[in-house]
Amino acid sequence: MRMNAPSSVLGSISESDLEDARKPLPPAELKAKAGKQDFDLKGNSRALFEQVAEAFGLEVVFDTQYQPIELVRFRVTQLGYRDSLRSLEAATDSFITPISEHLIFVARDNPSKRQEYARTVAVTIPIPDPVTVQEMQEVANTVRSTLDIRRLMVDSDKRLVLIRDVIGKVRPAQIMIRELMHPQPQVMIECDVMAVSSTSQLHYGLALPTSFPLVAFGSLSHPNILASAIPSGVSGFLGLGGGLGFIGIGLTETSLFASLSKSFATTLDRAQVLASQGQPAELKFGTKYPIVTNQYVGQTNGTGQTFSPPPTVSFEDLGLVVKVLPHVHGLDEVTLDIETSFKLLAGTALDNIPVIADREYKGSVRLVAGQSAVITGLMSATEARTATGLIGVSDIPLIGKLLRENTNEKDKDATLIVIRPRIVIAPPGELATRELWIGTETRPAETL
Repeated sequence: MRMNAPSSVLGSISESDLEDARKPLPPAELKAKAGKQDFDLKGNSRALFEQVAEAFGLEVVFDTQYQPIELVRFRVTQLGYRDSLRSLEAATDSFITPISEHLIFVARDNPSKRQEYARTVAVTIPIPDPVTVQEMQEVANTVRSTLDIRRLMVDSDKRLVLIRDVIGKVRPAQIMIRELMHPQPQVMIECDVMAVSSTSQLHYGLALPTSFPLVAFGSLSHPNILASAIPSGVSGFLGLGGGLGFIGIGLTETSLFASLSKSFATTLDRAQVLASQGQPAELKFGTKYPIVTNQYVGQTNGTGQTFSPPPTVSFEDLGLVVKVLPHVHGLDEVTLDIETSFKLLAGTALDNIPVIADREYKGSVRLVAGQSAVITGLMSATEARTATGLIGVSDIPLIGKLLRENTNEKDKDATLIVIRPRIVIAPPGELATRELWIGTETRPAETL
């Protein structure tokens, strides 16, 4: 077929065009008998049309100027009504136009008869929301060049496509446009954030006194003074000397202890997002944390009254942010371009403004649809040990640990980000396509 150079198809569809498109059209398809048949006929073209039409439960009328061709041999095997009538059209140099569900019209196939009897129709096709006007313009140019459509217009304001031509071209154009307007591949992305934290504390040993009070009993003669001079918590004294030099060394209680505490916590956050091919999607896990960025410190406003305007506060996103850009490969595989950002309070502050720790990851992963992958992990471990005891005694080899107070603390945190894609809409190239019978440039096929 002749190919036209693509040109702009943008325009404005008038109300008269829309009115023509709303008019009812004749049946696009005949309701003939189903099944395939064999034909081995010989006769003039008029008789052949009548016999083939009768075999499929159809009736036929002819143009008043139709002159049958004599002695035509028509032999075909296992053809349905469409292929049988199209083969008979080619064999008898005729063309068929459906008039009703069971009636066809036959005329000689020449330019004047086609101009006289070929049905010109106008139809409109709405542009779906996911399809942009630029994409629709490319589709329209492709269809118009392929089928040599007389008029094809894209109205960006009404988001409509107008097609006007003979029905043998309009119907294939409708099918092509609907198939080419197939939405972009879409992927359902499932993201799991698993956080595990464990804490353990071991406290054991012997609590020995690290200080001993001294009391000079020789200078204390009155009982009340003696009672007030004894330090609290002293259970006994070790006496040294005599007379005025009698000194007592206070003895405190000693305790033996051992305790163990453990805690374990698991957190699972799951989210889903639907993303189109080439369009980024974002998932957020966390909260917004208020941070004072500007605060007024003043005494008075000139009248002797204290004036304190409200501070300026900004909200920082804390937690995990996952950005995903999918690329679909066929029906089974998906490539994901991934960016992750993990923000949390660092535990310190500068000028009363908290310091925020930020960890980022960028990368790509290719997965089979439904397959899971750990894209990043955040792990932290803290261990603290404390020992309290008498100098020298607590450092004795082997038994030193038992003669002092020991505290061991361990904190472990692990966060894993697991991502899993599932293909919801396959790429257009993976979908089954239809065969369209459109005839030739000078003899476009009517819709049967």
